[in-house]
Amino acid sequence: MSVSSILQRVFVVAAIVFSFGCSIVVNASARTLPEKAEVAGCGYVGGGEYAHCDNGSGSTVMLDVQDVFFNLYHYCVGPGITNLQPVIRWRVIGAWWNGGVACDPGYYGPA
Repeated sequence: MSVSSILQRVFVVAAIVFSFGCSIVVNASARTLPEKAEVAGCGYVGGGEYAHCDNGSGSTVMLDVQDVFFNLYHYCVGPGITNLQPVIRWRVIGAWWNGGVACDPGYYGPA
């Protein structure tokens, strides 16, 4: 194998590792939580936050939360914005309602 071929492979691997590392970095935002909900609407806001719009009913819903390694967790949220990240070890990349309602807000563990 030539030196140029080895250098190409090293460069490609380094680029992949660098891009993966950049995707894990959590984006900081100067917006307040209500502003985030207003801009993003209902559902997964990003940065590990979920906005549950209940239209004043006070309902709670069960979510499936996905981390960067595509593991799924159950998390129940009430009205407003909930930060899902503190209890999930790896970076949260998505969350969606799984159909469950009337649960006690909090982390329920792996799906």
